Amino acid sequence: MKANRAHIKDLLTAITRVFTVSSIIMLIWLSYFWGEKKSSLNQTNIYICGTSVLGSDYYLQYLESSFDAGNFHSDINILLDKIYEHPFIKGARLSHRYPDKVILEISERVPFARVNSGPDQMIMLDEHCFVIPHIEQVKSYSVPTLSRFNSEPKLYPIGEKALSVKIKDTIDWLRLLNQNHPDLYHNISEIFLTNNDEINLVLAENPTKIMLGNSDTHYKIDLLRAFEKTMGNKKNITDFAYLDMRYNNQVIVKE
Repeated sequence: MKANRAHIKDLLTAITRVFTVSSIIMLIWLSYFWGEKKSSLNQTNIYICGTSVLGSDYYLQYLESSFDAGNFHSDINILLDKIYEHPFIKGARLSHRYPDKVILEISERVPFARVNSGPDQMIMLDEHCFVIPHIEQVKSYSVPTLSRFNSEPKLYPIGEKALSVKIKDTIDWLRLLNQNHPDLYHNISEIFLTNNDEINLVLAENPTKIMLGNSDTHYKIDLLRAFEKTMGNKKNITDFAYLDMRYNNQVIVKE
């Protein structure tokens, strides 16, 4: 009987020792695991998607140069505040992917027209008349040039809407044209107003000049497209030097 009790006592002692050692090992492992996770949270990987104008690398460099790592890791949401400060950003949102990924989805302002403000000086606008920087990455965009408009710099604050009323009206006009006749919009090289606020278009091909006058201009565009159809495959509007549509229901052309 005494032998059995001694055996049980030795067994309990062994089990206690094994449990104690296992607990210590588990605590060490948990400490190491938490340390790794904490470290990974402080080394967040940022993924940017949705870019169509400037690449994701451009925005990553912008963010990295905007604040130091300490400020960034203290509050990941400052990413949104900082990215919204960039004049090309129209919208953005953040989502987290455990444990160390942050997905930054952005929507950019796309160049839609440029204002001619002098030799090698252009002011870029999006389709809602927001002023965006005319940087190297967008200089190759083929968009209509707005000439003979007031190009005073104070009327075009970067990241905000242009203040010129005529520019706003012209951008609205172009946006509707692009919605209804995108092929014609993409063929416009230049658009300018006369002293009587008559709209003149200069097409990229040849170039052909289209004089629309200052009233019912979108109706006249529809009339122009109907005129194109009547010519069939015999001619294109770019075969003419100009088309004068300032008069009601008339298209006067010069070859």
